[in-house]
Order: sequence, then structure tokens, then C-alpha cells
Amino acid sequence: MTLEHVDILLKVIAFLFAISVHESAHAWMANRCGDPTARMLGRITLNPIKHIDLFGTILLPLIAL
Repeated sequence: MTLEHVDILLKVIAFLFAISVHESAHAWMANRCGDPTARMLGRITLNPIKHIDLFGTILLPLIAL
């Protein structure tokens, strides 16, 4: 594994963490404002897998490619 691969891996990890914090903040704020949808879907978490949905995360980027 070269230094370039390590750099890419660290960037991906940082990106996943940033997206998780960002999306859980959206979910937390929506819950505070009275919208329980994110709480019911279990998205008030830092787990990046919980924030993946079929259309917005998988199909839409594939169509855009």
C-alpha cells in the first residue's frame, strides 16, 4: 500500500465521519422541531450505514454517472 492509497483511505474515513455528523445533526434538529421521521428511521446516530437510503445514496448517483 503506497502513501497515496493511505491518503485516499484517510480521506474516505474523514468524509464518512463528516457526513454522519452532518446528517445526524439534521435528524436531531428535525426531531427537535417536531418531525419524528428521522427518529423513527433510526437516523439520529453517527453510524454512516443508517444514513444510506436506496434512492438518494445509491440510485441517484448511479443515474448521474
